[in-house]
Amino acid sequence: MRLDGPVIVALAALAGSLVGACSSVVATFLGQRLQARWTRLATELEEREKLYGVFVEEAIHLFVDSIQRSAIDPAKIMRLYAKVAHIRLTSSAAVLRAAEEVGRRLVDAYERPPGDPAEVVARYANGEENLDPLREFTEACRQERAKALQRI
Repeated sequence: MRLDGPVIVALAALAGSLVGACSSVVATFLGQRLQARWTRLATELEEREKLYGVFVEEAIHLFVDSIQRSAIDPAKIMRLYAKVAHIRLTSSAAVLRAAEEVGRRLVDAYERPPGDPAEVVARYANGEENLDPLREFTEACRQERAKALQRI
């Protein structure tokens, strides 16, 4: 079978159209896939930030309570440990270790006799080391967030 010039031109045009259509479909597929990944990562980051914020707020209230009294309210401490369990499900090992350490420090704080809140504030203002019970946790959260943003 002999191919004439117009047939070759028509076949070339058809092949070019097919290649163009396929590349368009592939580019769209990859673009949507990347967009979905970015959206999922952004949603995960937002959920973690909310969880970490709630954990920090709850822990701070309990640390203030531990300065004023030495009796642990089991219901309050269990709410904090529920947040730790949620962190265990969604976060990195470093953030989990830091959250568990916050819990241990909190129990230790309740075991000490009640103190003067003004004295604690003054010690914090003077830059006394080891007075911020959430420092390691918040630093681990910040590092986790930075790593997640690098993946985007």
